[in-house]
Amino acid sequence: MAKNVVGPRNYTDGNEPDPRFGKQGEAIVGMAHGAYWEASSRHKLFVASNAVAGVAPGTAQGTTPPFALWNPPNSGVDLVIVRATLGYVSGTIGAGTLAWGWNSQTTVPTTGTELTPLLTRIAAANGAGRAFTGSTITAVPAIVRPAFVLSAQAAATASPLAAAAVDFVDGEIVVPSSVVATLQGIAAAGTSPLVIISVTWEEAPV
Repeated sequence: MAKNVVGPRNYTDGNEPDPRFGKQGEAIVGMAHGAYWEASSRHKLFVASNAVAGVAPGTAQGTTPPFALWNPPNSGVDLVIVRATLGYVSGTIGAGTLAWGWNSQTTVPTTGTELTPLLTRIAAANGAGRAFTGSTITAVPAIVRPAFVLSAQAAATASPLAAAAVDFVDGEIVVPSSVVATLQGIAAAGTSPLVIISVTWEEAPV
C-alpha cells in the first residue's frame, strides 16, 4: 500500500516509489524531460517545413496555400498541432497576417509539392499526416485565427540575429481525418517575399 511521503527521497532503478507530497498535503510533480519528449521518443511527433528556398506567404485565403497539413480519411489519428514556425528568407515582406485556415477534404491535394515530414526523434517519417506547399485544395479555407503578424520588411533591414517567429499552438488546433489545415498570408504583396513555414504535430489515436 502506497504511503503519502512528505519531503524528498532518493530511489534507484527498479524501486517502486511512494507518492511524494508537500507540507500542505499538495502532490509534488516534476518534469523528468522536455514537454514533448514522451511523444517524440515514441515516434508520434512530426515536423514538416518548406524547402530552404522559401515560399511566398500569399496575399489572401485561397485554394493554393503555401502550407497545408492534410489528415486523410480513416487515418485513425488526430493531428494535434504543437507549433508553427516562420522564418524570413528574402525579398520585401508585405504587411499583414499569416493565418490558420481549414477545409473539409477527403481527397489528396493536387499539383504543387508534397513535403517530407520528419519524426522529431530525427528519422524518416511514416505517419498519417501529409504536408504540402502550393498544392491545390478543394475549397477556399475558412479562417481559424491569426498565427503571425507580418511587418513590411526587406533584406536590408532584417536582423541576422532575430529568432524565427513561433506560434505555440500547444494542441489548441486539432486536425481530424478528412480535414486540411492551412497557413496562408492575408497581406500586401510585398516584393518577391520568401519565407520558410514549418509545422510540428503529434499523431494521437482517436
